[in-house]
Amino acid sequence: MLFKNIKIVDGNYEVQEGMFVRTEGSVISYIGSSCPEPVEGEDIYDGTGKVMMPAFYNVHCHVPMTILRGYGDGLPLQQWLFDKIFPFEAKLTGEAVYWSTKLGAMELIASGSASISDMYFYISDMARALDESGMKANLCHGISSFDPEVKVRELKGYLDTIALQEEVDAGSFSDTGLAADSRIRVDMGLHAEYTTTENFVRQIAEAAEETGMTVHVHISETESEHNECKERHDGRTPVRYFSDCGIFRSPVMAAHCVWLEDEDVEIMKAAGAVAVHNPSSNLKLGSGIAPVSAYLKKGLKVALGTDGASSNNNLNMMEEMHMAAMIARGSSRDANAISAADIIRMATYEGAQAQRRERCGKLCEGWKADLIVIDTNKAHLQPDFNTLSNIVFSAQSSDIVLNMIDGRVVYRDGEFTFIDHEKVIYEANRHFRKILSVL
Repeated sequence: MLFKNIKIVDGNYEVQEGMFVRTEGSVISYIGSSCPEPVEGEDIYDGTGKVMMPAFYNVHCHVPMTILRGYGDGLPLQQWLFDKIFPFEAKLTGEAVYWSTKLGAMELIASGSASISDMYFYISDMARALDESGMKANLCHGISSFDPEVKVRELKGYLDTIALQEEVDAGSFSDTGLAADSRIRVDMGLHAEYTTTENFVRQIAEAAEETGMTVHVHISETESEHNECKERHDGRTPVRYFSDCGIFRSPVMAAHCVWLEDEDVEIMKAAGAVAVHNPSSNLKLGSGIAPVSAYLKKGLKVALGTDGASSNNNLNMMEEMHMAAMIARGSSRDANAISAADIIRMATYEGAQAQRRERCGKLCEGWKADLIVIDTNKAHLQPDFNTLSNIVFSAQSSDIVLNMIDGRVVYRDGEFTFIDHEKVIYEANRHFRKILSVL
């Protein structure tokens, strides 16, 4: 595909006008200011009045929870989880997860995401739904247990994790049949400190090391979670406790990190761990505001996620960028606490790095063709004096007119390439009503 006369956000997060971008296979093969020689059969895209940028990497979500959108509104985290969410989730089936994942995939693709990091269950059904939709994903089962004598390797969540890794190794989610090209990757899930025992956490740490997997975990989401951990574990914060249990010997994606203390930041920074900022979810559940600008100044890596559609109500990374920038500036009383370029980097490249996906998350020659096109011929995007600012503070997900993942157009002008829009909505609602009827 050849994009002509298009404005781009380049690999340095600078804006270049009148550019030409060619994709071949799954990669970007050319970026330049002159038009390359045409190729027979090439799809030519007129980029006049449009801007191209890297697609988003949403690195903390629970996509099947789209089926729970709006369910349990108005409750704080612990009551929301234990009174509403966990009882509903206990009734879910693999089929329900498959269709609710496809529903989430439609929202993710239309709002510009190329890849997600997700923690849930029935992860093989999730993998099938996301792969069929054309998306990339790092998936893990949110494993937990209160049994002090538990053997992690006998738990269904762990066995499902290994089984999905075997599917990936067999090339099930790759057009080339090679695991290295898989759209689906597998992480080791650890739900949280408050849903596990120390014996359990230590076993997860060992399993992650043995498999080479990244650990995906919730950390210090609420003040009560943070302080109750300190009460349970001799004054140790969740980060210090997890560190003592060996979790940070592996790469870590730590969701939320709202209540980190200074030592926590240093532990995570030294380990190369990534804090995943979920501003909309944290605000909706009343969990607090993560001091992200302070984390960045201290050198901690930060990426962005939406969390699930039940705690956020959407999976829209455009909105997440806007919210992250606004609350960082408001809470710090600094009008440039995080620049528009920093926010875009967090939503793209830093997310790809957190997923350990090389040559992803930037518009560069030889990098994966994960890109979106935004139509700037809208009243709310004119005048286009500062394109990066417009993307973060003015653009809406509805302005996205094309999403390409691994060089394949998965969404264009409101149409999905690989998803039957009407069937997905029907099936997701059917399963929601079925479960609700037995609660």
